[in-house]
Formats: sequence, C-alpha cells, structure tokens
Amino acid sequence: MQPAERDEGGVAQLRLEVHRAMDAYEDQVARLAEIRGHLDTVRIQARSVDGHVEVTVDSAGVVVQVELEKPAMREKPDALARTITEVAREAARYAAKYTAEALAPVTEIVGAMPDLPDLIPGAPSLREPFAPEDPEEVRP
Repeated sequence: MQPAERDEGGVAQLRLEVHRAMDAYEDQVARLAEIRGHLDTVRIQARSVDGHVEVTVDSAGVVVQVELEKPAMREKPDALARTITEVAREAARYAAKYTAEALAPVTEIVGAMPDLPDLIPGAPSLREPFAPEDPEEVRP
C-alpha cells in the first residue's frame, strides 16, 4: 500500500467518525428538545406536615403557586413564612431531582461520546458550543 493510500484511508476513517459523532449529537439535540418540552409542562407540589400549605414549582424549582388552607392563616406571620419557605425548598429539591432524572439518559450518552476536539485537534467543542469570546473568561 502506498503512503497516499494509507492517508486516504485514515482521512476516510476520520470522516466516518466525525459523521457518526455529528449524527449522535443531532439525535441527542432532538431528544433534549423533547425532554425540555416535557419539563416545561411539569409542575411539582410539596405540602407542609400539617397539610395547610402547598407550594407548586416548575421543573426549574421556580414557585408558580402557593395555596394556604384556612388553618394556616391562624399561624403567626413569621411561622407561616417559615413554613412556606420550607415547603418551597422541598418542592424545589423534588424538581431538581426530577429534572436530573429526566435528563440522565441524554447526559450519559453525551458524556460517553467523543467530542469534536478529541477527533480533530483545534476543532470547536460540541459540548460547549458557546465558548467565551474573551480569552480571560476561559477556565484554566
């Protein structure tokens, strides 16, 4: 085999690996869009121990609704505020866990894939497509 033939074979193999990586990347972007669409509709609730306070959050843990039953209104304001805060934190923890579990299949597959710079030195990363423009912002 001539040196030029070996180089062409290496280039073809590299091209095939890049195409596979890009196909896998595009599949994961589509899957991620599906998951994100689902997460946009998720609502998670947590209730106080006495059941008088309920907080609803979205998948990011942002409070979207607070419901208070009449007995909660008999509490002192500072006690009620603490209860609402505790229930909101609990709901946010549930949301973080739910979101991590929903994203796990994508993050596991992407983590196992080679990144473009692994295949082609100096190529841009597909994992970090929006790299900082300022060189000082790049982490060491």
